[in-house]
Amino acid sequence: MIPPLASGEAATALIPQKEPFVLIDTLVSTTTDTFCSAFTIPAEHVLVSNGKLLEAGLIENAAQTAALGMGYTAKQQGAPPPLGFIGAISKLAVTGKAAVGDRLETTVIIRYEVMSARVLEANVHCGEKLLATMEMKVFIIDPNANGPQG
Repeated sequence: MIPPLASGEAATALIPQKEPFVLIDTLVSTTTDTFCSAFTIPAEHVLVSNGKLLEAGLIENAAQTAALGMGYTAKQQGAPPPLGFIGAISKLAVTGKAAVGDRLETTVIIRYEVMSARVLEANVHCGEKLLATMEMKVFIIDPNANGPQG
């Protein structure tokens, strides 16, 4: 078994989200355009209701997987993790639910990148079961960019 690239606090240090909204705990693997994470759902998570992770949790898990992969890439290049925001979510299909104690395995693929915008495809699994797929448009904030001139 290949050891993860980052787990626990080392993984959460690579994303801008903080407790109680963290929905990743392991960076399983990464390439230039594909990031894979894992997350075991705790009972006390703010997005758990009646023992199940809410749909919003699946979406946020996918977004945090993207942030985790980009944060790891930035760290490898000696830069801080980039900040970004979701501009749009489309093609969302939630086909299952995850329960407390389940381990999510999420893959995010960068399909297109234009300037500060990235179009991502995400798939969230629990074991062999596909729970959600989606496309996200993410905008990365460049801290060195100049603001509006006027």
